[in-house]
Amino acid sequence: MFANNVIRGLAQLLPNEIVFGESFKHAKSILKDFKASNDKIDFVNSYQAEKLKEVLNLASKAPYYKYLRKRVQFEQIPLIDKEIVLSFFDDLIVSRSSADYITTGGTSGKPLGFYINKNRKGFEWFWMTYNWSKVGFTFSDYRAVLRNHKINGANYNFDPLLKEYQYNNFSLSENYLKFVLEHINSKKLKFLHAYPSAAYMLANYIKRAKITTTLKTFLCGSENVYQFQKDLIQKDLNIRMYTWYGLSEKVILAGEGESCENYHSNPFYGCTEVVDENDKPVNLTGEIGELVGTGFLNTKMPFIRYRTGDFAEYVGKACPDCGHVGVTFKNVKGRRIVDRIYKSDGSAITTTALNLHSDIYYYIKGLQYYQDVKGILQVRVIPENSYTSDTEVKFLNELKTRVGEGLNIQVVEVDALEYTVNNKYQILIQKIKNEQ
Repeated sequence: MFANNVIRGLAQLLPNEIVFGESFKHAKSILKDFKASNDKIDFVNSYQAEKLKEVLNLASKAPYYKYLRKRVQFEQIPLIDKEIVLSFFDDLIVSRSSADYITTGGTSGKPLGFYINKNRKGFEWFWMTYNWSKVGFTFSDYRAVLRNHKINGANYNFDPLLKEYQYNNFSLSENYLKFVLEHINSKKLKFLHAYPSAAYMLANYIKRAKITTTLKTFLCGSENVYQFQKDLIQKDLNIRMYTWYGLSEKVILAGEGESCENYHSNPFYGCTEVVDENDKPVNLTGEIGELVGTGFLNTKMPFIRYRTGDFAEYVGKACPDCGHVGVTFKNVKGRRIVDRIYKSDGSAITTTALNLHSDIYYYIKGLQYYQDVKGILQVRVIPENSYTSDTEVKFLNELKTRVGEGLNIQVVEVDALEYTVNNKYQILIQKIKNEQ
């Protein structure tokens, strides 16, 4: 470990184009050309048209996509999803040469595995950090990280190449949160890169303990983002919670703007679509549709018009608030079926219907819904010291008012919430499967 850290420490002294490779350099050149262009819309349209042509030509070498050898309009290409990839896995592969095999987290069933270019990381890292640059991040900044890191035999790890202090996201006890915050302050770190749930837990501790912090921005992704998390972090603590949307499948990358909180799809990373229930394009601002992506990174197993299973509110082909050129959306909701809560008559509501006034979060450290029987909803809460029976009654009455008849709600106090194998938070643990 020591020798590895020494090597990584020396490597960070080199230019980023050398450290992160040709794909990083290529992404940087794209951005430079885009900024220098006089017509930004034409530049993006031309780039996307050329990349889509490349992707379709490449994909036509895979048996599944052999029909692309004939001229096909992009909009006429049938959508695919996770189940199609699992069912036709071998027929979707162009090449296994210089490829990595990776898997998704599998939060909604069987994990998805696929092949992807080994040299993808520099390209992705450039665009990720470009997103963060909108809130002041630079490559000279050190970061605190609360993500999928297990720390063995120590309180934290340090990666000198990426300039990150990695903390144990699998053991966020009160004492450990105290250590993390004190260590962050001692290093004068301004940025926390975290799962939204972990950021919320640390923010909750900051508020309860009434401790000041050097942190100025939370960089959050890889989980659903809930309004109560943003309210605590941005309103109560006055810390920016900068969020983005991305997938392991590398088909869409979208980040908030410098001042607006719309998600701006990156047109150089992939082609983003929002489609309705009939797979037709959503064109009306405010309409909800499924996010569909065609990635430009993966030349080993291209995903074309891939259903993400995530839904969002369409904003426009460009951002009306800041002028970003590219499909813009907001209010992302993950995995619609998993988000359903079933009443006794079989009808369903989503967790959005249970959005609560932020007052309740002053009395609890965490909240999660659990259902394994229609008509019964268990609401698990980690209570604060200020949580009382009166708080519970008020909480229960508010929930009942929101859901109406047909749902027996039970509030249960717990010591910890349930997380996925990758330690990701889900607001609803739904055990009732395959309901429509």
